[in-house]
Amino acid sequence: MRLTSLTFLSWSLLVSSVGAQAESHWLVVPSHSGAPADRMDAAVSDLRNELVGQGIAVWSQKRAATEVELKVSAPSSKLDDREVRRWRSLSDSAVNDLAEGNYERALNKLSSAQAMSRKAIEELNREPEPARRVLDTCLYIVRAELATQSESRARAVARECRQLVPRGEPSPQMHPPAVTDLLNRVDALQATQTGELRVESTPSGCAARLNGLLLGETPVSIGDLFPGEYRLQVECSTGARGRVHAVTVGAGKTLHRVDQRFDEVIETRPSLTLSYPSSSEEREHRVLDARRLAIEIGAGAVVLVSMPTTGTLEAELIEIEGADSSVPVALARLSVGDNRPIKSDLLAAARTLTDRRCMDFTSPKPVALPCRGGEAVASVSAAPETRRSGRRPRGQFIAGLTLVGVGVAGLATGYALLMPRSDAAVSWVNEIDNGGQDTSAQQKWFDLRGAIIATGAVGSAALVAAMPLALPEREKTPWWAWASGGAGLGLAAFSIAWGVTAEAEPSISCSAQGLDTVEVRSCVNRGQHTSVALLTGLTAAPLLTMPLVYLFRPSRARLEPQVVVGPSGAHVALRGQF
Repeated sequence: MRLTSLTFLSWSLLVSSVGAQAESHWLVVPSHSGAPADRMDAAVSDLRNELVGQGIAVWSQKRAATEVELKVSAPSSKLDDREVRRWRSLSDSAVNDLAEGNYERALNKLSSAQAMSRKAIEELNREPEPARRVLDTCLYIVRAELATQSESRARAVARECRQLVPRGEPSPQMHPPAVTDLLNRVDALQATQTGELRVESTPSGCAARLNGLLLGETPVSIGDLFPGEYRLQVECSTGARGRVHAVTVGAGKTLHRVDQRFDEVIETRPSLTLSYPSSSEEREHRVLDARRLAIEIGAGAVVLVSMPTTGTLEAELIEIEGADSSVPVALARLSVGDNRPIKSDLLAAARTLTDRRCMDFTSPKPVALPCRGGEAVASVSAAPETRRSGRRPRGQFIAGLTLVGVGVAGLATGYALLMPRSDAAVSWVNEIDNGGQDTSAQQKWFDLRGAIIATGAVGSAALVAAMPLALPEREKTPWWAWASGGAGLGLAAFSIAWGVTAEAEPSISCSAQGLDTVEVRSCVNRGQHTSVALLTGLTAAPLLTMPLVYLFRPSRARLEPQVVVGPSGAHVALRGQF
């Protein structure tokens, strides 16, 4: 039990350490005007890899796009004709099943249709007829739940129906009185547990749609909403789908502002890009827009990549804190050949950005450019050669080494204390064999047990916390991290086996007075066994942490935990790239 608690402590320190680093990651954002530059995608990917090689933690392009869609806005969902026909077919077929009393089969079909409704609610609700069908389909689930005596579940589904379609009525004569009565009660409850969403936009006078329903022109207040998450779109151009903002409405008033110009330049599929209608708008807005994206997703800096001319690529470093938001702190200018910049130029560009310098590599000999009046050049001392070796940023690396020292010292002390504890055990046994009553050896034996637990736990926790700070950046989990994980698994298995095979605990407490020789020897044997098992288990924790750091670092492909529940059981899984 004690070993389990210490393991949870170590894991919590790992999660907090990795999470604390997320905000220091860099974001690479390409920008262009007019037709997209196909060569930029490859150049952005290559530059990101070179930055990672310099020890910089950088968001992957896919992860960055996902974060922007979650925290800023996402493109409107789309359903093709085939998907719409399937959605209608599932709903119609489920009505027949309900009429026949086959509620289980109806629920299976309706669950699939409801999943499609949730996925593309802002598209389905744009027209009155599909919006009504969304509400009807949801209410068919209510009907099936009521028929199977699940009134509490039916009430929860009815509330979801009203959240999916905040305004509108179901088709008349399509639902039994029990269903319409329940919906009416939900609507009455909504009046007492209401939330209000205030939508403002730049410019004003734009159409505001909530879950696809047109509810007025900005600025507009939308009341009588159940607290929960909704999908908001602001559309200033007729016929153009607005990007979707996930808005959480509370019990009171919620304000959400939309900058239409900013929305229109964001592209997240297939990757994150700033796309401008003209080169003049790109020059005017790209730096502030890129910085804004970085702030929204919690990046520490942003590298803005653009092509001012057909054969030239520029990478500008914009820092989020302590920097003039309109002036990059570093710049690298490269030549673009038929395909992409050459690898040596990309490596030089990555070093230029990490050293906070401004360089032009388009001529045969690199040329230094003016860079914020020399401020960027002065900051070179903050980026030593350790970055070029793939280490973590200097401050994190030093903190990690400090924790490594504490951890090694703690575990070493724990193992070293095994010898004096063994000597104390011999003294205790000899005292009992000789018929003595002195309890000092017994007390020393117990005190050393506490010291072993304390020093070993502190050492293990310090090493676990040190791993995310001290381990160098790698695109893939290195072989030695996997070897460490394997050694950790071996030690963990040994710890469990050694602890399980320990001598059974005596019927009388080892701290009691007046123990006989047999009981003392039993206490001593068990204590020695469990101390070794505990220390090897604590040693396994940091070894197991090493590959986990690489798997969960935000710069790598995202790993998503999943809980899968099925009719025969449930399991937890990790989905992503290892």
